[in-house]
Amino acid sequence: MESALKKYFGFSGFRPYQKEVIEKILERKDCLVVMATGSGKSLCYQVPPLVAGKTAVVISPLISLMQDQVMALKQRGIRAEYLGTGQTDHSVHNSAQNGHFNLLFVTPEKACSLPVSFWSSLLKVGVCLLAVDEAHCISEWGHDFRVEYKQLYKLRNILLDVPFVGLTATATAKVRFDIINSLKMNDPYISVGSFDRKNLFYGVKHFNRGSQFMDELVQEISKFVGNGDSTIIYCTTVKDVEQVFQLLQQAGIRAGIYHGQMGNKAREESHKSFIRDELHVMVATIAFGMGIDKPNIRQVIHYGCPKSLESYYQESGRCGRDGIPSVCWLYYTGSDFAKGDFYCGAKRILDMHFDKLPLHGLGKGYSSNWWKALANQLICHGYLMETIKDVYKFVSVHTKGEKYLSSARPDYQPPLVLPLTDQMVDDEEYQCTTGGVENFNSLATLQSESFLEVEVQLYQKLLEERIKLARSIGTAPYAICGDQTIKRIALTRPSTKARLANIEGVNQHLVAKHGDRILQSIRHLTQELNLSLDGEASLQITVNTRKVCPTPNLQKTLSPAKFEAWKMWHEDGLSIHKIANLPSRQAPIKVETVCEYLLDAAQEGLEFDWIRFCSEIGLTGEIFSDIQGAIIKVGSREKLKPIKNELPEDVSYAHIKTFLAMQTSGMSLEGMQPSHLSPSKDDPVQNKVPANSVEIASLTTVTERKELKPDPIHDEDLCSPEKRQKTIITDGSSTALEATETSILDLLKNYDEGVSLSDILKHFKGSREDSVIDLLSSLEADFMIFKKNNLYRLL
Repeated sequence: MESALKKYFGFSGFRPYQKEVIEKILERKDCLVVMATGSGKSLCYQVPPLVAGKTAVVISPLISLMQDQVMALKQRGIRAEYLGTGQTDHSVHNSAQNGHFNLLFVTPEKACSLPVSFWSSLLKVGVCLLAVDEAHCISEWGHDFRVEYKQLYKLRNILLDVPFVGLTATATAKVRFDIINSLKMNDPYISVGSFDRKNLFYGVKHFNRGSQFMDELVQEISKFVGNGDSTIIYCTTVKDVEQVFQLLQQAGIRAGIYHGQMGNKAREESHKSFIRDELHVMVATIAFGMGIDKPNIRQVIHYGCPKSLESYYQESGRCGRDGIPSVCWLYYTGSDFAKGDFYCGAKRILDMHFDKLPLHGLGKGYSSNWWKALANQLICHGYLMETIKDVYKFVSVHTKGEKYLSSARPDYQPPLVLPLTDQMVDDEEYQCTTGGVENFNSLATLQSESFLEVEVQLYQKLLEERIKLARSIGTAPYAICGDQTIKRIALTRPSTKARLANIEGVNQHLVAKHGDRILQSIRHLTQELNLSLDGEASLQITVNTRKVCPTPNLQKTLSPAKFEAWKMWHEDGLSIHKIANLPSRQAPIKVETVCEYLLDAAQEGLEFDWIRFCSEIGLTGEIFSDIQGAIIKVGSREKLKPIKNELPEDVSYAHIKTFLAMQTSGMSLEGMQPSHLSPSKDDPVQNKVPANSVEIASLTTVTERKELKPDPIHDEDLCSPEKRQKTIITDGSSTALEATETSILDLLKNYDEGVSLSDILKHFKGSREDSVIDLLSSLEADFMIFKKNNLYRLL
């Protein structure tokens, strides 16, 4: 499965739930898959036919949707076609019947009208699954939308041993029950994923119809159009669609129009122009809902309130399907809610005038889950007391809490330091990595993901090159490769096909068919922008340690606990370990929590000794380079977990957070290399930095530094690296083995987790180092092996 995933889709690992579903399908078990839009449902039915060597039949509701999927699959080297009213090639029917395609898409009407002889012939060749996409239609709109969805169960009597797979992004428990019953599934495997799409930013605005608002709307859209991003504007009436469309045309914005009163040909032309990036904006009614499979839509605007939350979820779900941060705006007027009491709950709260209290809104930076976790901590430590009366719970201040509150003075409130729970840490991490909708900008997002300004320019130029390539072969740009993949290419800037093939999201078909043109574009653009190829860390790091004297205003931006931790570390010279385990504390706090406090202080501009901090947490140059490589591999620095997954186990979250903080605290990370020089005995500062630590030669250390003797940290989360890679087990023989392509492949067969270059060189002592490296490069170029996390593995 992993081999097919890399070969055809360019990914080295599955997303959550995908692998389990695919395994069940290959075991010929019925499945119901309920996963959010953009989470990779389609891969669940696209991989099995590539593994089993049989045809997968996919029931899809719309011709346009099938055409988009077939086009994208063909660009990956996968044999795919569709049967329906829009199919003009009459040979497709016979080819499909004889099992010539990996995936065959059919409408529900076509599936029900195909003769038994068609299915019998196809069964003889082999059918690995029958998938029903948008399966909620069976329950929600089965009678009034597509009657044939309710008739699909009849295929059960023909495809007796074929697993049925229902897939949908929206399904309540009742709808799931209806799908299982309607398709007559036999004890199906049910997979329900998370519906929290963290890359989507939602915003709501009230508006009054008029020229002033229209100018504001055009301005909002122009921000995205200027970056080459795509936008959908949903309107509730055809009149609104035409009005907004005319306004955008007058503003010089390339926009399309789509609604039910247009002819089929006009709608089809508008749809094709949009998915091929010939148009930046599509103004449409909900008729343009289910038929769009474009992954790089960065903005969805609702000009008027949708009829239901379910509709809004479906329509806004077209945004950001590739996982890149995107924004959804909902503009509403009071008349949109004439039939409901949408604001009843909010009005009741407002009538209590809580907003007049001085503390109102001070905690809005944290989620409700964070506050619930804090309340539980206060209860556990005896500051609050929970009592149950009948079936209700009441919370009140306990004796310990009253004592703490009474200790406050008008000019000083002593800090209350409690250990953060894992949930609170995760929530803070998420809050820190996401911003408000007001200032959302896709280019700003790139710059926050460690992109230099010149790399942003390269990314935009590569997008333009992708559009040119797509037009030359008559396909959509996203069908060639996604925006995330373009981001990774901009960061890594590969010089060879083998290096290009190693990038996450690049499949073999893309390399074989368009690799030369892509590499030529990269060479030309990097030369034009004065960037190096094979983007590694460059030669040195320039760091300016900021010296900002603490002022009352600055102290207010930090919580008392964070400011006190900084004072103890910076001014009193206490180690991180000692701060976490102060005898005066009622209970010790995590070392990682202290690290976060200090990093927050550094980012607020307080004086900070980065050399000492890196030394204390064991952040070496090797780890620094690994983290940088992992971020390039992931293509984003938004979430820490994907980065952590690409790193050895001994690299902690604290190391990653420090790396990110150093990038945003006045440092110009034009590059870094692992230190391989022993520290000078005559330099007291360098003696504090262990071997293999971060080489920060140009780091300006703080003046009047106190003589500090930091204690080693013993926290499990911050253990210093001892062994970074799993070594291969030798047979103890003194015979010097020689490397050949066959012997290298035989070696890698024994190590699923991969083998490092150093271990391969040790194993083949009978060959010169450059000869072994040449063999590895040749195997990479032939797609026999690939490299991930500095480990070589079989493809």
